[in-house]
Amino acid sequence: MTNQAFTRILLATEHTEFDAGAERVAFAMAQKSGRPLRVVFPLLSNPEYEAEMPEFALHAEQAAAEKIAQLRDRAQVSGVQLDVHVRRGSHRHQEIVAEAVESQTDLIVIRRRGKPGFFARMLVGDMVSRVIHDASCNVLMVPRKAELWRRQVLVAVGDTPSAPDISKAAGTIAGIYGLPLTVLSVAADTDGLARTQSLNTLNVALAPGAAVRGEVRVGNLVEQTIAVVKQTGADLVVIGRQRYHLFPLGGRSNMQDIAGNMDVPTLVIAV
Repeated sequence: MTNQAFTRILLATEHTEFDAGAERVAFAMAQKSGRPLRVVFPLLSNPEYEAEMPEFALHAEQAAAEKIAQLRDRAQVSGVQLDVHVRRGSHRHQEIVAEAVESQTDLIVIRRRGKPGFFARMLVGDMVSRVIHDASCNVLMVPRKAELWRRQVLVAVGDTPSAPDISKAAGTIAGIYGLPLTVLSVAADTDGLARTQSLNTLNVALAPGAAVRGEVRVGNLVEQTIAVVKQTGADLVVIGRQRYHLFPLGGRSNMQDIAGNMDVPTLVIAV
């Protein structure tokens, strides 16, 4: 990361109502950096089906073209230059990850949930979870009503070797946007409180920026993180990918519960 936090941002969108927050935040980040915004538009494609019914494939292409035109119009109003790439495949998450690899992206900005249905009942959509699982770069999940962070950054770190790197990344972002940073550590019980406090102090010291404070809680990780978000008014939460797991169908991780129960963007750092 540079003084612009991220230099190669990739917005993954299908320009639906669920993508509105991701588009809004990605545009704002591009405005701040002064760089063009790369966009990947994943289009579901089945060659055998399209060969049998070409009119449906044509309709899908036309609908995608209309959405991309709308996105370009919105970008022009915002003063953002777009570099749009349409990728066709049978799995949207694979096309998004492939585009990120080809463009050497260091941040994917993506919606948090998608269309109604079975997977929408999960707190984080299946496609989004698979992007986070497969991508080698950072991923920012954005609820559809979210805005660019303006109040405070919260980073949740645990007893892991990568905690200092996650804290540093969060501190860099907070410093760039001129925001205070809270470094949160949660001990499962009082037996681990002393070690948690010691590690929290270390992570606070390692996080760059002047307005950095530590917060140590005892209890359930999900409940305590959500409570501190509400208490501090944080509008960006930073976590490490090693604490975000892609569970089998119907399963969830702590981080999915955290991200899914808050109306603020959640940044997953690739460490």
